[in-house]
Amino acid sequence: MNLKKDNILSLKTYQIQSENTASNQYHTDLVDNQNITKQLDAFIKAGDLLDLQKKSLFYGAEFKEHNKGNSSEKNTLKTLNPNITHAVYGIMTEASELAESLRLAKSSGSFDKVNLKEEAGDIMWYLAMLFRELDTSFEEVAEVNLSKLKARYPDKFTSEKAARRDLKTERKILEG
Repeated sequence: MNLKKDNILSLKTYQIQSENTASNQYHTDLVDNQNITKQLDAFIKAGDLLDLQKKSLFYGAEFKEHNKGNSSEKNTLKTLNPNITHAVYGIMTEASELAESLRLAKSSGSFDKVNLKEEAGDIMWYLAMLFRELDTSFEEVAEVNLSKLKARYPDKFTSEKAARRDLKTERKILEG
């Protein structure tokens, strides 16, 4: 399927195609509620620390946590593309904010859809930064990802196919 005809239609098509990988199974009996809360809290805490670190690295805000540890270690971030690093930090921190939305919904019984859209928009912003640096686009990434998912799930998602992925074939698709 060529998605590049109309950008708005192509992203809408991508969104519609996501239904093919929806599990439609919810095994809440297999994961303890207390464990879910514990893991969400840990992820949110890590996201909060990463956000402080992001603000220090990219906005110049002071963050004393980063000075703890072995200061003689070489900071390898200096050799990496700062725009890609910023995008990755941004995606991680926004993902933790999505986790906060899940944590709140777990307590209240419903999602704050306005907040979810806002956080999704922030993730899209950081993805746009990343794609710009990788000299690609949402459409190109979407098209390749759909090809990979069609190889994984030719008809529709199944738990068996999800557990037994052909990583070599998927990598060939990703590499073009």
